[in-house]
Amino acid sequence: MDKLPVRLYAAFAADERGGNIGGVVFEDTPLWPDARQRIAADLGAPTTGFVRQTSEKRIEVRFHSTRAEMDMCGHVTVAIFAAMLADGRIGPGSYVQETPAGEISVDVASDGAVTLHQPLPKFGLNEATADEIAPLLGVELEGVLSVAASSTALRHVFIEVADTEALAALRPDDDGLRRFSQERSIDTMGVWCRTGHGLGKAKVRLRDLCHGVGDPEEAASGTTNGALACELVRAQKLLPGNGGQAVLVAEQGVEMGRPSIVRTVLSTAGGDVTGVSVGGYAALRLTGAFHL
Repeated sequence: MDKLPVRLYAAFAADERGGNIGGVVFEDTPLWPDARQRIAADLGAPTTGFVRQTSEKRIEVRFHSTRAEMDMCGHVTVAIFAAMLADGRIGPGSYVQETPAGEISVDVASDGAVTLHQPLPKFGLNEATADEIAPLLGVELEGVLSVAASSTALRHVFIEVADTEALAALRPDDDGLRRFSQERSIDTMGVWCRTGHGLGKAKVRLRDLCHGVGDPEEAASGTTNGALACELVRAQKLLPGNGGQAVLVAEQGVEMGRPSIVRTVLSTAGGDVTGVSVGGYAALRLTGAFHL
């Protein structure tokens, strides 16, 4: 009987309770896509990455939620490289992660910090309106301050609300959000509010509703935060500081009881985003093997 090494890591955890669980399966025995999906469903993590090292510096990854394959996942990328470093499969350095969304550059520090460099943003791919979204979130129309769409790998719609109380009061219609996301090819809906700002930096609280990729809500999201930071710069809600750098610090997972912190750093020039980096740590939660 073949066995595949499996790890579960909590990515972007703010404390020992927090972070988003990412499954890591070392695909030492090649798998068919339907086998990956079955394993991801059995593991039950929000997303699982299936990993094959194709050369010293190149890593091939396929991502599966419990329901479907997805093109890219930021928190699982952090989990994957933390796991590979801890298992001695890689050392500190720079790597290329090959994904269905394209090649993602990843830096791994000796202390375990993982930084992924996402594709440059695209805007307005999945337009939606406040009157369509408000009833799906269980809020009054006037409670939606803005709606925008952006992508740095996955497709996101961002909904701004007034404050953390409004975020906590959301009553998502899971079935409705799932249908709407599938009809509009939306991967996640990020509902957010501003909690602090200054020149070159901003702080937000975020809830990421991931019905389009199979999960009602996730506690920490790398791709979502990268895309949100780009949208805030585009809308001039995050103003770059000296040298064109803009930093977004997002609290996430608070309402789920899994507090997380995700830090995004943007490089800009002439008002355009020229680089998107999301970084953090992942903590080991479980190690084992999947029996095929």
